[in-house]
Amino acid sequence: MAQNSQEPLPGGGQRRLSGWRMLYATPSTARMTEARTATYSGNIRYYLATESRKTFAIQPGWLCLRARLENESPPLNNRPPMARVLCSGSFMCDFIVPDLPRIGEPGDLVYAPKGIHLHPGGHAANVAISLAQLGRRDTAVAGSIGNDILGDFMEDELRKNGLEVHPERLDQPTSKNIALVVKGEDRRFYAQLAANTMLTPGHVLRVLEETRPEILYQGTVGGLRLVDGELDTILGRARDMGCLTLVDVIRPHEEGWRRLHESLPLIDILHCNGYEGEALTGETDPATSARSLIQEGVRLCLITLGSEGLVAAWGDTGLRMPAFEVDEVDQTGAGDAFCAGLIDALLSEGVNRSDLRGASPGAMKPVLLRGSAAGAVCVTAPGATTAVTRENVEALIKEQGEKVWAEIRPL
Repeated sequence: MAQNSQEPLPGGGQRRLSGWRMLYATPSTARMTEARTATYSGNIRYYLATESRKTFAIQPGWLCLRARLENESPPLNNRPPMARVLCSGSFMCDFIVPDLPRIGEPGDLVYAPKGIHLHPGGHAANVAISLAQLGRRDTAVAGSIGNDILGDFMEDELRKNGLEVHPERLDQPTSKNIALVVKGEDRRFYAQLAANTMLTPGHVLRVLEETRPEILYQGTVGGLRLVDGELDTILGRARDMGCLTLVDVIRPHEEGWRRLHESLPLIDILHCNGYEGEALTGETDPATSARSLIQEGVRLCLITLGSEGLVAAWGDTGLRMPAFEVDEVDQTGAGDAFCAGLIDALLSEGVNRSDLRGASPGAMKPVLLRGSAAGAVCVTAPGATTAVTRENVEALIKEQGEKVWAEIRPL
């Protein structure tokens, strides 16, 4: 097969190769693409491959990394896991302008004292990159991007971090977000929701089957038009496979919270911020919100409150934990970093689904501290992932961890 990708078949003509799985890498971008069906033309010397209803040319000079018949692959339930974590959700290019002195008036010009920074962003990308920087290179990530230069940037940046990348390429622009951060004020976001919102349930399920992770992080719930409608299907399949499920929400912009409420019994861990918790439950008190969500079937509910710390509830237990004290530069991605730290600790401590209801506060200590510390170090530098490293997190826990834990209070 590798020879056929560069040499014409004898006699020219076309030959259809059905039932093959071919993985290619282009010499210019090193982007990997998998094709399940291909037509080879000996006259013009390239394949036409169809993947996700999209046709593209596999040119001479592309490297065929793998080619096999579908029936040669082992049964799914006998495959070893390819990744311990799958992060699914939004991919977005973040243009971050930190430490602005003010927002300009109409016709005004305001200079950015600390620059304008382009970073890969979106919930799934942020959590996956943070996990890689925490040492979890056995992480896969899935999201949707456009066939444009920013889509290439997003995919390349994820691969540079050593992640197993499963992009769904769509005929829409890659989503963009501009974050204006005025010193001493909360962030202002200006977002274009394009390819970002159109991740398909079928793509998520395919990647879930291929990777068979221990933990499924499903982010951006409330903002994924198609995935939201099939959330119970995705979470149900993950549970059947033995995955621990972690769901991270945003305020829905179409159907409201109905789909999420229907899926709560399938959610092992739910993360949201205080505003989202109030919108989801109608309760202004985060502790009451967390208790309400536990009663609806969630095993562990975590509501992060920025500089006010967090509220955690599981089983008959609940606590408030203060925040780590850091110098804040940019809040972008703090919740995503929290989830990455949480996942890292869950894997390190060997926490499984059954542990989440009967665990003592002491058993949850390393999980909550690592999540909170990761969120805290995140805000100390511009960008959603810049400062989230194992060294920074461990240093902060060593410096402040016991003090923070000594100040926890029951709900």
